[in-house]
Amino acid sequence: MRRRPATPLLLSATLVTLAATLALGSTPGAAAPGTQSAGTQSVGAQSSGARLSSTPAGAGTDPDEALAAARTALGLGDGAQSRGPGQPVGEGNEATMALRDLRVALPQLGAEQRREGEALLARPTDGGDDPVGQGYDSRSKKLCSGNVCVHYVTKGADRPDSQKWVRKTLQVMNKVWDFETGTLGYRKPVSDRSLPQGKNGGNGKFDVYLKELSGQRLYGYCAPEYLVKGNKRLANGYCVLDDDFAKAEYGRKPLDTLRVTAAHEFFHAIQFNYDYREDRWLLESTATWVEERFADDVNDNRQYLPVGQVRVPDEPLDIFSTTFGRHYGNWAWWEFLTQKYGGGIVRSVWKQAGQFKGAGRDYSTKALTKVLAAKGGFSRNYARFAAVNNNPAAFYPEGASWPSAARIANLKLSKDATRKSQATTVDHMSAQNVDVTPAAELKDKAWTLRLTLDGPAAATKPMAAVLVQNKKGAWDERLLEFNRKGRARLSVPFSARRVDAVTVSLVNTSTSFDCWEDQAYSCAGIADHDAAPFEVTAKVFKDK
Repeated sequence: MRRRPATPLLLSATLVTLAATLALGSTPGAAAPGTQSAGTQSVGAQSSGARLSSTPAGAGTDPDEALAAARTALGLGDGAQSRGPGQPVGEGNEATMALRDLRVALPQLGAEQRREGEALLARPTDGGDDPVGQGYDSRSKKLCSGNVCVHYVTKGADRPDSQKWVRKTLQVMNKVWDFETGTLGYRKPVSDRSLPQGKNGGNGKFDVYLKELSGQRLYGYCAPEYLVKGNKRLANGYCVLDDDFAKAEYGRKPLDTLRVTAAHEFFHAIQFNYDYREDRWLLESTATWVEERFADDVNDNRQYLPVGQVRVPDEPLDIFSTTFGRHYGNWAWWEFLTQKYGGGIVRSVWKQAGQFKGAGRDYSTKALTKVLAAKGGFSRNYARFAAVNNNPAAFYPEGASWPSAARIANLKLSKDATRKSQATTVDHMSAQNVDVTPAAELKDKAWTLRLTLDGPAAATKPMAAVLVQNKKGAWDERLLEFNRKGRARLSVPFSARRVDAVTVSLVNTSTSFDCWEDQAYSCAGIADHDAAPFEVTAKVFKDK
């Protein structure tokens, strides 16, 4: 890939400036109906528009770190992971977020680093003499229909196995476009129609490039490119997908891998027309959620559930972790909301987080809490999410195939051990679970369990959920709010003949942050109420 031009071409959103002097002489170049058009600023240029949200430019994106991360994600430089002969791709690298961060950081890089950054962000068709070796090494062709063009080569390492696969990719991409922008109702990606033909794939259709990616441990990626004139938070994008998704490399039928990857990566292009600088956890968790909507039968996203809150409830919901991929596993949160309120709830959050006229212009978690305010509030919804993850089969349509939440302790009560306690700490937007079980000798129906819960002050938004599982497998669920002193109590039947276990979820629902501190949470912030102290005391007695 050759680098982008160092001199920006200053264009309005709908007028292409062709004057060599960049003096704003123009000819028409209208965007497609229903789409936003990218002003042709160079990859390194910033929009002159005013700041549109409470999120500062480049929050959480150190320029040098962003460049290094992009190198690594594309399989280049120190720390890069490559696939050896015969090895599967596995979890793969994370290129989309790395390239997004690089695009945000680009104006802050020095001249030499900026040239490299522009090369990393460039399209495969920008040249085989690309200094970082990511471009096609032969002349490309394209196949277009509907809203999409698929670009490919007919020789070399990036050549697809057949023309049939090119046609299949085009077909799937158009189905994804129709589903995500039509059925689900999301904004269309920013059009590149107003860009010069040498920079927009030859027309204003959405561009997808086929390339051999398995050696770089990549499924695909979508990169933000040019910014919309007057709005530095919206960008067009293009996507790169593997050229064949061979089962030997990716572990599934090629078409299945194509379907989920196309749905996921195209959703990033949609997100770029809401706010391409949005918090990483929201970008990735919702893109993984949309896989379930488009390709429900594939179930590829189940592989991430063991590292998300369904299994690991004590890691914050809004964490972005390149080490563990928690953000992928937390697509289950959006599935939970979808089952309760319908899929439009996710679109509502994105509109509240969007950076365009009529949108909310909030960062991720702030947008989420505003949308849920009319639906019982974030705290109650999140506490219920923590609760149902203790028994996913009882709530999620496919929950019988899901893992369940980890417990930190099992307090087994008997006639000789009638009282036990467990103390712990809980970070923001996370939970800890404690089981309480009756010994077999507690057969009398008069046996009762009294739970006394101590937590932080109510201002920090502690919650608890109590699930009583009977011997027949049914669950009774109760949500508890803590009083001003941080205490809650509940008594439930505890006969061993009727009760199998009582699970207590201690939940920290705080969404308060000190923002813009270069952290991996919402608004790149530091959570104000991490490590909140909780204690559950369980006492069994006979109710007279």
